[in-house]
This record gives sequence, C-alpha cells and structure tokens, in this order.
Amino acid sequence: MSMVRPLVFACAVLLAACSESAPPTTPDTTAAAPSTAPSTVAHDADATAGAARSEVAPLYRQLRDFTVACDNGLACEAIGVNDGAFGLVLRLARAPGGDGAQRLRLGTSDGAPEPATLRLDGVAVPELAALPWQRDDDRDALTLDAPADISAFVALVGDGARLSAGSGEDAPALSLSGLRAALLLIDEHQQRLDTPGAWARPGERDSAAVPGAPALPRLHAAAPPPALSPQDATRLAAAVRAQAADALREADCNPPRDGFDIRDQDAAYPLDAEHALVFVACLSGAYQTSSLAFRVARDGSSAARIVPPGPPGLDDVNFALLTNADYAPDTATLSHFAKGRGLADCGEAAQWRYDGQAFVLAQYAELRRCGGAAPGDFPTLWRTDPAR
Repeated sequence: MSMVRPLVFACAVLLAACSESAPPTTPDTTAAAPSTAPSTVAHDADATAGAARSEVAPLYRQLRDFTVACDNGLACEAIGVNDGAFGLVLRLARAPGGDGAQRLRLGTSDGAPEPATLRLDGVAVPELAALPWQRDDDRDALTLDAPADISAFVALVGDGARLSAGSGEDAPALSLSGLRAALLLIDEHQQRLDTPGAWARPGERDSAAVPGAPALPRLHAAAPPPALSPQDATRLAAAVRAQAADALREADCNPPRDGFDIRDQDAAYPLDAEHALVFVACLSGAYQTSSLAFRVARDGSSAARIVPPGPPGLDDVNFALLTNADYAPDTATLSHFAKGRGLADCGEAAQWRYDGQAFVLAQYAELRRCGGAAPGDFPTLWRTDPAR
C-alpha cells in the first residue's frame, strides 16, 4: 500500500507553539494526540526501551524573537524569524570546539536581499553593506563564513531593535529582540564564554578549553525483512483497524464518511520475519495525515501500539501520533514529517531505526515559530552515527 512522503509533527505542544507564532488560521486536523497510548490495545514497551542516549542533551529555547537550537553533538543555531509574518530570516550556526565553523545566513522567502538595502532601525549602515557578503547556492540568502566578519555583523546590529532590507513599511524586516541573549546562551552551552571567539562575551580564556563534539550514538539497523504482498498488507491493515477500535475512539480519530474513506490511507509494511508495521490513519487534513502505529504478527494477531521515543531531555515532544508516516524496510527507517502550517516553514521531522527489537531515534529536527523560513529547513536537535 502506498504512503505519503516521510517526516514529522506529533504534537500537543508543537501545534500549540505554532499557534502562538502564526496568525490565527483554521486549526490543522493533526491536533493534539493523547500523551499516552490507549490501554485498550497492547502497548509495545520495547518501542521506548531502546532510546539512544548521548552525554549531551539537546537544547531548544525561545528567547523573545530568536530561537536557540543545539543538538546532542553540541552544534548550535540562533534563528530569528518573524512571528507569523514574512520578513527577513537570520540564522547563525556554530559547530562545537574552539575553532568550530561558523555561518551566517540572511534571507527572505523571495530570495537574498541586496546588501545596499540593509537598514538598522531605519538607518543605512555603510559598514553593514560593506561586509563581504556572498550568496548561497540557491541565491536565496546572503552568507558570511569568516568568524571576523560574523563578529563584525553582531557588533553592528547587536544593540539594534530592527533589521530591514529597505526603509518602507513593506520592506522585509526582522526584530532583533533576543539576539544578544541567544548568542550568550550558545556561548554558554558550548562552554566558550570569555574566550576570544565568543559571540556575546569574549575574553582572554584559552580557546583550547572549549570542548569539541561528543561522540554520537551509533545505531544498528535490522536486516531487510521478507516482503509483504499487497494482499497481506491490506488484510493486516483491516485486522489492526478492527482490533484498535477502542484506541481510535480514545484518540478521537476521524471516522469514514461520505466522499472520503480515511481507511484508504492505512498502510502496512514488513518489519521482520514475524511482524508487520501498520499505520492506521487517524486524522486527515488538507496537507497531512496523522496515524497510530502498531506492530502486528503477520497472521493478524497480537497488535501492539507503538509510540516511538522522542529526544532525551525534550519531554514536551510526543509521538503518540505519527504524521505523514512512512517506513523503508530496506533501511529499517521509520519517518515522520509534520508541518506547523501548509507552507512548512515550521514543524518537525524525525526518523527512527528499527534494530530488530525496538525503534531507536536516529534524527530529530524542529522549528516551532512560523515566520517564513525555508520549507522543511528545521534546526537539527538529535543526530546519530548510523551503522549497519
């Protein structure tokens, strides 16, 4: 059975966060899922038992108009986007370590602004326009890569209130509120405070004391399973839907209705020699569908609810519902992609690897503020070092 493309958004919290950031819209039908699996269907405890761990927990924090996102490998990003409206998008990324690579990107949904049009609080700043700006490969953003140039940019705009590309009311703009705090938090998280290369609080402390990247968790994927025929996939999806009737009611799932049968979006995939993975469609909207996931014996018995694990330390991330769920049996990869709104300028994406016993988180990215970032370009919060 076919499924829509991979990726993510399970989300009581994420949809709430996006509703704060975006202008009022018709609510997306991938609404909040129950925080626990319904008790009417057996729950697959192994799905959460094997969660990958790292010595460094990811960090996600909103500081006024800037988002700080650091992954479990200590790579960090400060992202400035408008609250719901389109304008300038500013991203400052930094790798761990005393000489970790840096990158600044400044763009709009319509492409890279002209440096000569940049204004700080409505006033042209020649030194800002004169920075050695480059355009990225897609020509949708201005970029700076040299640490000295990025430091110069921060020094020029850090005490301002508003950066714009032009001076009129319709000029793309960005609030700079929270920028200094975001850079300070990244300095602190990466343990580079008071070193010469710190963004917000430079000093004379030896840069060699700044820790490098920690080792990432290494995953192992289960061997490709025996195939599942289309007929068996249809049979198993129907069997699980019948067994999970109480769970679907508890999750307030959409029933089949005239003109649209949500059961047509159910899907089943081979998981291992004894089991299949079944997605039972629960909620369907204009641009995404959310499903409940089950591990089921290939004879159709003993269906167990699967709620794959979220990133350690981010307790508000929940995957009781998987959005735009997909599974690739050849790589044992389960994926989820949820848009905060149809533009996909906010949302979340996750992947898990099945190791033969449980699903282990492989990747996770999210951006809760909707403000014109590139579709699907969410900052990474969890990474792993995959190995067969």
